[in-house]
Amino acid sequence: MADVIEVSKLTKLYGDILAFDHISLSVREGETFGFLGHNGAGKTTTIRILTGLNRPTEGHARVLVYDIGSEIATAKRHIGVVPELSNLYDELSVMDNLSIEYIASF
Repeated sequence: MADVIEVSKLTKLYGDILAFDHISLSVREGETFGFLGHNGAGKTTTIRILTGLNRPTEGHARVLVYDIGSEIATAKRHIGVVPELSNLYDELSVMDNLSIEYIASF
């Protein structure tokens, strides 16, 4: 079975704040994978990177066979995420929420 998610030495910095440092993992086809950690450990940031909402500071990742740095638009056609809590702003329209997520990812 092939890896459907591959993460290699992924790092994310927000200015001087380190969200996570050089994480590596793989998830094989058909495997159930749990992503656990304390608040602030970088779980949400990692998922946001894998779904194209954020960019990593360093490292590489693939979803299916698609590189998240250069092929994220194609990868997004195969990704579904159901967050525990909504990341949307209730006071904004759907289009405004989409625009904010798009702008925040760059």
